[in-house]
Amino acid sequence: MTACNLCQSNDGTLVEIKDRHGRPLPVTCCASCGLTYVDPIPTREELARFYAERYRLEYKQASRPRLKHIYRAGKVALGRLRIAGLLAAPTARVLDCGAGGGEFSYLLTSRGYRLTGIEPNDGYREYARAEYGIDLRPGTLDDNEFGPAEFDLVTIFHVLEHVPDPRAALRRLAAWLKPGGHLYIEVPNALTDVSSPSNLYHRAHLYYFAASPLAALARQAGLATVLIDGGLQNANLTAIFCKRGDADAQTEARSQAPLRSGRSATHDAVVAANRQRTLTRYLTAGTTLANVVPRLVVRAAERRVERSGLSGRAALDRLYESEAPQLAAAGA
Repeated sequence: MTACNLCQSNDGTLVEIKDRHGRPLPVTCCASCGLTYVDPIPTREELARFYAERYRLEYKQASRPRLKHIYRAGKVALGRLRIAGLLAAPTARVLDCGAGGGEFSYLLTSRGYRLTGIEPNDGYREYARAEYGIDLRPGTLDDNEFGPAEFDLVTIFHVLEHVPDPRAALRRLAAWLKPGGHLYIEVPNALTDVSSPSNLYHRAHLYYFAASPLAALARQAGLATVLIDGGLQNANLTAIFCKRGDADAQTEARSQAPLRSGRSATHDAVVAANRQRTLTRYLTAGTTLANVVPRLVVRAAERRVERSGLSGRAALDRLYESEAPQLAAAGA
């Protein structure tokens, strides 16, 4: 068993053996802290090649964003802006890690934020650069360098689960944050009760998080938890952390209790969740049934956008302009 990235324990429970397509994928939950991960972790070289060339094809069946994907990501970006607007004012320096097709980066730029993004996938990155004129850099977190305390806000949506060493990644991101700056994260929820069992474990995902191990990883990076939002009814965890000043970080490090030995409550909860996660349970869950009509409405809107013949930029401009009054009312 690979040593746990958080607590270095070699004791864990195998919670899954196949990915969403039925291919072999051993997934382990650490007994000591509850961090859930693929075992073994692929090499950095394998990962770099996969994300640059194949990831989007496997995940979206496209080497460049389709209009429906752009529209869908744009809707998600609007929700994220409402939170980002509470963490940093326009003109702030923002780093968007794993910018994908650039929809959120473009939205921030259009609102006056000074945006730099990182996106390892060649097709998506070059499309976003050409279509939106935004500053996106190639490669992974490890391939990029920024100055200490350069950013007021760092966003990293559905990226931390892809990196082979999330503890090191969080430390790297924390070093780029100004004291008092914020890190805004979204990751898959290891305890979710609303994801189909056939759609949960993805070959590209190396880690699955619960609140406790995610907070512990952030603490080790010198970050204080502001919010972790997610429970059984959430497919993802949303987390906000704040960069401590050097003195505060040293005080926190000295006061931290070591991760306790023995089986953690998070481990037991993850193991139980995997045993109870069946297709019948998913299909009959209240949230699954309640979301049927809203999903149909969204899919219909996506089809209309695809038939419109608009460019990606024009589709986003129309979407973002239609939401401008609501964003202004929310202070975003």
